[in-house]
Amino acid sequence: MPPPPEYGPSVPKPFSELIPQGQESALARLARTSRIPDDARNLVYTLDTETTQTLQYLAQDPAAVRDSYEIEQIRDEHAPAVVQSYVAVPGAAGAVLPDGRTLSQVLVANLSTLLEATREIRRRATERGEQQMQVNDVFLRDKFAPGDGSLRLPGAD
Repeated sequence: MPPPPEYGPSVPKPFSELIPQGQESALARLARTSRIPDDARNLVYTLDTETTQTLQYLAQDPAAVRDSYEIEQIRDEHAPAVVQSYVAVPGAAGAVLPDGRTLSQVLVANLSTLLEATREIRRRATERGEQQMQVNDVFLRDKFAPGDGSLRLPGAD
């Protein structure tokens, strides 16, 4: 088994290592599998970190139940299934599909897709939070700000 990669700007530290005595996640355990390519290993670590951080972020948003479920599915089912499928193929590193892609390329593409989905869910949740802040701002200014009492429409300021 190759040594784990050195952490730095291009290799994020897995979330389990950011918390003292944190439990190692299924993704972090899979990343230590010697049969997966280094670029896929880096993606697995990134997915581990970003899915866990996104779940923590979503936990504070009661409207994010579906998003939380999707992130849990990515972290706990989809990503591990992709890696386990790759590892289960004897000689996966040299295997080529009929369309000309190697299994390593497919693994990296699948993990990249899951990472992009995670980032999109987080972006949507952030956008929801920003919109809620705007609604609150308009309401509070209309209700409590000194003024002439006339109706003001957003964007008319």
